[in-house]
Amino acid sequence: MRKYNISPNLVSIIQNLYDKATSAVLHNGAFGDWFRTMTGVRQGCLLSPLLFNIFLERIMADALEDHEGSVSIGGRTITNLRFADDIDGLARGEKELASLVERLDVTSRAYGMEISTKKQS
Repeated sequence: MRKYNISPNLVSIIQNLYDKATSAVLHNGAFGDWFRTMTGVRQGCLLSPLLFNIFLERIMADALEDHEGSVSIGGRTITNLRFADDIDGLARGEKELASLVERLDVTSRAYGMEISTKKQS
């Protein structure tokens, strides 16, 4: 978040919000044991989509650094289309697409994320 010039005070507030996050499962009207939430964003929190988008934008910026895309729309090079956590890579050929996917895979893993090619309904 600091790379996007977000105020250190705001970063600190968000870190404090997540530092001691706990969750419990509600089943048949009863809560299970509380446990520490160690990864991910808080489900239902208004900040969660924004935090996820900031994180994904960093991954994409790093993965696409020095990548020369070949798909042009209106004179602008387009390498991907994104909606929420879905990413469609765009390329003119198989080699270019394979290179793009490899870059995304390596960068995602460096940030502790994993690409899933399976679509769940």
